[in-house]
Amino acid sequence: MRDQLLSNGRGRVLLFCWLGWVFDFYDLILFSFSKRSIAADLGLDLWPDLSWIEGWSLLATAVGGFVFGRVADLVGRRSAMIWSIVTFSIGAALTGMAEGYWSLFVARFITGLGVGGEWGIGHAVVSDYWSGKQRDKVHGILQAGSPVAMALAAAVACFLAPLPDVGWRAVFYGSSVLGVLALAGRWAMPGPDRAVQREAAMPVRALLAPAYRRTTLVLLSILSLHMVGFWCVYAELPSALMQMHHVSTADVGWFQIQVNAVHVVADVLFGFLAARLGRIKVFVAFCLVFAGGQALVLGQLDSLQDNFASFTIAIAAMGLGAGTWSCFGALFGQYYPAALRATAAALCYALARGFVLPVKGNMGEVFQKTGSFAPALWVGIVCALLSAVMVIWLPRRHAEI
Repeated sequence: MRDQLLSNGRGRVLLFCWLGWVFDFYDLILFSFSKRSIAADLGLDLWPDLSWIEGWSLLATAVGGFVFGRVADLVGRRSAMIWSIVTFSIGAALTGMAEGYWSLFVARFITGLGVGGEWGIGHAVVSDYWSGKQRDKVHGILQAGSPVAMALAAAVACFLAPLPDVGWRAVFYGSSVLGVLALAGRWAMPGPDRAVQREAAMPVRALLAPAYRRTTLVLLSILSLHMVGFWCVYAELPSALMQMHHVSTADVGWFQIQVNAVHVVADVLFGFLAARLGRIKVFVAFCLVFAGGQALVLGQLDSLQDNFASFTIAIAAMGLGAGTWSCFGALFGQYYPAALRATAAALCYALARGFVLPVKGNMGEVFQKTGSFAPALWVGIVCALLSAVMVIWLPRRHAEI
């Protein structure tokens, strides 16, 4: 398999894209794990102050997704990825320097701009270098970087940051140092920056041209559902367990590491199953598993303090279903030509994040009124089931480009 997937310099390409995605997502999730400490230190409320800052940073990813996606298609993939890494590294450094609401707001907004392009560009690069069923496997490996990032963020925020000589500021300064990855870009991606592009770049409006309109709207809708489900469930779960259900920081850290280990397996497994059985069938099956896993978690909420091990098992079942994220990169590679691929992937992914803002901004009020995490899980279940229904609306006739 190594000769097929990673030969001719493609192993370096995958490693660079994977590391870029890991540390990009790590910084975004690190804020979710750290915001309880940040709120206490800066005199802010966890809900709504920090929730709105986090929501606006997600909206910034929409802007970043558009900008860096266009750079990737017009100038080159390598240039776009390098500058996106530099941007979110600057945002991480500014986060560590924040002294109040507005300085933190600006820092996270800049972080969002850089984060916005990374996912779409990385998956566009994979589609440029791999084809056919190999794409499913490599997209799954690339997507597996997200649970690795979540586990890393959990370890840093729950075990390193609480140490007396460290703190949340230090871990964000450390995150900013990851910008040195940008220096590896020229080595990792062989040849001229535009070597993989065979057509002239296409305008953004082509995404809504008759040939792509249905695909764009369906993929954007499903991504939006997935984003709402993720940011209402996964991203809110750590602080909610500590704040509302009184779970210790250490327990939250260990359970996140365990759960995301399952999620890594799910992402890679999805790619290999999709290559054998078909993307859509496997996507629907994983969506149903994801909804079922969240239902199991819902049933464990009231007893999690007495039996946290059972709760972790229920979360692991949810983690298996989260492998659906591995499908999106392959779908963008399948439905869009190379000249439009990075724009489509980065913009749709980032817009979907932006749509989370109104839901996420109000979720804190729901938590405060109910005193429970259950409403977020119901949102996640509905999003998973709707995703399974909507994916069947994707066009069936297409060319694998």
